Amino acid sequence: EPPLPEAGKRGRSAGVPLSWLRARFGTCPVGADDATVTYHARAWVMHMFGTVLFPDGTGDAASWMYLPCLLDWDAAGQFSWGSAVLAFLYRQLCEACRRTKPRSSLGGCVYLLQLWMWSRLPVGRPRVRAPQPWTPEGVPEQLPTAAYVWENVGAPYAETERAYVEFSNELDALTPSCVNWWPYCGDDVAAVENGLGLNPLCRRDAALWTMRCPLICFYAVEYHLPIRVMRQFGRQQPFPPDTVSTSIELHKFDRSKQKKVTDFAHHHRAYLDEWRRFEDNCERIHAMHRDSSFRRYLEWYQSSTRYRLRQAWTDRDYADMESSDDENTPYDVATRQGTVVEIAPVLDRVGRDIRRSVNEIGNVMAFPAGQPDGESRLRAAMERLQRRLRRVAARCGCRAQTLQDVAPPVVSPERSRASGASRSRASGGSTSRGRPSTSRGASSSRTRSRARDSSSSDASDGNDEDYEAPDVIGPSQLQDAPASSQLTQRTRRPVDRYTPGTNTLANKGKGKGKRGC
Repeated sequence: EPPLPEAGKRGRSAGVPLSWLRARFGTCPVGADDATVTYHARAWVMHMFGTVLFPDGTGDAASWMYLPCLLDWDAAGQFSWGSAVLAFLYRQLCEACRRTKPRSSLGGCVYLLQLWMWSRLPVGRPRVRAPQPWTPEGVPEQLPTAAYVWENVGAPYAETERAYVEFSNELDALTPSCVNWWPYCGDDVAAVENGLGLNPLCRRDAALWTMRCPLICFYAVEYHLPIRVMRQFGRQQPFPPDTVSTSIELHKFDRSKQKKVTDFAHHHRAYLDEWRRFEDNCERIHAMHRDSSFRRYLEWYQSSTRYRLRQAWTDRDYADMESSDDENTPYDVATRQGTVVEIAPVLDRVGRDIRRSVNEIGNVMAFPAGQPDGESRLRAAMERLQRRLRRVAARCGCRAQTLQDVAPPVVSPERSRASGASRSRASGGSTSRGRPSTSRGASSSRTRSRARDSSSSDASDGNDEDYEAPDVIGPSQLQDAPASSQLTQRTRRPVDRYTPGTNTLANKGKGKGKRGC
């Protein structure tokens, strides 16, 4: 037999080692008496406490404080183990957010946390496969729960070193419409319920889902506040919510730091009395959820709290910045030196300037009509909006979607006139062997001219002043071009937008080659 844990060792003070439980009570002897079966049953429950329901940050011991709960099986069946698991998980999440050591870990029932996330958020979610057969059958209390949806899934793939950034990107890109607000009413749960039958315990206490009360697990006391997520229950979300103090001092109360307190029931007697009145504290909100009211709640929420994991590197307005001021930002430097692109700061940066644009448009529209400076005020606002949205598009990587460069080059008047004359000769401005220029060519030329004139005030810092965007010349503008009926379609090789063009390497050492893609 393996020896008992020795007194004075770290394992003794933290709890019973899980390795000792597996070695000593891993297999119940055949033909064992009732006392031996009871010992093995208690050891199995302690092992489940230390590995699934109440694991600590170390993951190698089951706390001694749960052992008295297993002395009387009848009394143990009357405890609210579900609320205790939630209280312990909430406290472990709170403590994990404050840990800074490289090897810090998370305790609590992370399996429950994973199921909660998969059911609601499409972040790291595996692909669900058809459920496997369930045995035994015929006993309602032994039917599968809603968690059985995730019993047979494909393994999600994520590299450990990149998972945090990738998941942060996905979380910051989520919108309320992407969240599954009613996870236990979906098709996956319905398939389990219709095919195998759902355990009645899943919905037996549905009337208590909206209770507001403290959740207690020995030293840990955490409040259950469904008033903050009433949409999850199909109800209207009130705002601002009632102020409920979660007590900073209560969060500081820790079992290892408060060794003098051994009677947690006496120490938390006020919270125990509040827990006993939980049936009287259910939220009584009868108004149903409406998208319009929820949007108003989101406006209040976003103005009252931080709602992004990774915020923008600056709050400067794009309309007040030069083009070069947004090229060597801390975000760009970190991205060039890193191994993964964080999209969350870009989303926050772009979102802020779009909201600025919306607000400025509203201010201009609210300006009384007929004012003497109304037209100049509108033009100044539109020019400012144009500068801002061009750089927003450039930050989003939308340069190919614009009619011209988001930072057009500076072209001198002499160069512009010379360029216009050369284009006129190329397009046959007057005649070209008896063939006048088409109205389509003239119209497109005037359109490009107006576009260049309107963008002259938004010139870049001069990095591309030697580059002139080529004009697109149609077949009818070429000399001796065949009629449109004689043109033959020629299949062009698709351009790879993610690698330089082949001419970039082929013309090396032979003068300027064509620009890469």
